[in-house]
Amino acid sequence: MKHHPNSTAIRCLLALLMLGLAGVVAAKDSPKAKEKTPAPRALADFYVANWNVENLFDTKDDPKNKYDDEFLPNNVTTRWTRVRLDTKLNNLARVIKTMNHGKGPDILGLEEVEHEHLVKKLTDKLGEKSYGIAYRESPDRRGIDAALIFNRKLFTLIQTDSYKVPLRYGSKTRDILHAELEDRNGGTLHVYVNHWPSRGGGIELSDPKRFAAARTLSKAISKIFKEDKKTHVIVLGDFNDEPSSKSVSGILKVNPYPSKKGYSANKLYNLTSKKSSKGQGTYFHSFRGNIQWRMYDQIIVSGTLLNNATIDYDKGSMEIAGPAFMTSTKGRSKGAPYSTFGGRDRYLGGYSDHMPVGARFTYPGSSKSAQKADSKAKKANKAKKQPKKVKKHEKQPPKAEKSVEKSKSSKESSSKPKQTEKKAPESKPEAASPAEDVVYF
Repeated sequence: MKHHPNSTAIRCLLALLMLGLAGVVAAKDSPKAKEKTPAPRALADFYVANWNVENLFDTKDDPKNKYDDEFLPNNVTTRWTRVRLDTKLNNLARVIKTMNHGKGPDILGLEEVEHEHLVKKLTDKLGEKSYGIAYRESPDRRGIDAALIFNRKLFTLIQTDSYKVPLRYGSKTRDILHAELEDRNGGTLHVYVNHWPSRGGGIELSDPKRFAAARTLSKAISKIFKEDKKTHVIVLGDFNDEPSSKSVSGILKVNPYPSKKGYSANKLYNLTSKKSSKGQGTYFHSFRGNIQWRMYDQIIVSGTLLNNATIDYDKGSMEIAGPAFMTSTKGRSKGAPYSTFGGRDRYLGGYSDHMPVGARFTYPGSSKSAQKADSKAKKANKAKKQPKKVKKHEKQPPKAEKSVEKSKSSKESSSKPKQTEKKAPESKPEAASPAEDVVYF
């Protein structure tokens, strides 16, 4: 039988191809060739808070603002020196660090701040978390503004803008701050920080000013909802009105939480309503023996944060986050916060005349599954690092005497009581409460 002259070469080529394919299959089946698939990153829960920090002014004269003369070193009433400013910043930082069970907030709205550099000084005192700042200067007559700080590990600032509140007769007030944040999952969070006009001059005269602020905020949020009905909105601030006031419940159309009717994605709900209805509040008002707590500081959220979707409110976590050490324990003002001044000229070296509020939010489902995946991955990696157990029929190496001595010493040391180092007591403001336990109201 005659062979084709190229048949031998063809057979050799086919044999080489078969060997190559077998090698590829073997490489795929090999455990070394398998790539490690990283476990999904767990989306961390986050804590949102708001606090009117009461007159956080620097000690420098602003030539553009004649009304900041009240807080200068040469002012005979306040004597606002660098020492008093540092005391103020330290006291504020001390309270903020107690929030979220000592972990600090992840998003915090601030009111009554003169300039952005003061917010930076405050965040520098907050320890482990790295905070970003959203800020805009306002046309307010006294020069105080609203600000926002956020945890950079959890959020990225996309943009910052502000909305002016039009008032009659050329009056000016604080702008409404808007910060657009993005979480690690790529989700968008719109946060609005408010400081509506005060009740100075009485409710009848001042109501129209807060109505104007409510209309301004309502228009801004409606625009966001038109672009995306499922967007996440958080409204923070000192409203100088309560959840049941016409400005909040009527004009802004904020519904009380909890709601028996459920939660619509593009509607707003007030997490502080329940506590307010029970007579609790953040601002202590006393006039001619009549004592009232008013819920001026509020956290309002869109229905998308209440329907157990991508982000959800941790039910029952809403709190008036005022630790016991910042409150009075005696007299008519029992429970009220220690402010910086008592009246106009009596320096107390306190914290603020407002209590902060806070609430926690979670990532349903994805957070728990990711955390489980992370824990499984950690256990698997730990098991790989551990040495293999020796079988009974195999000879075990003799134990070193040093390791036995080491285990004995470790047992003896564990039986002895541990000595704890005494921490130096923290400096307290004048007239501060002696209670050091953190109590949330």
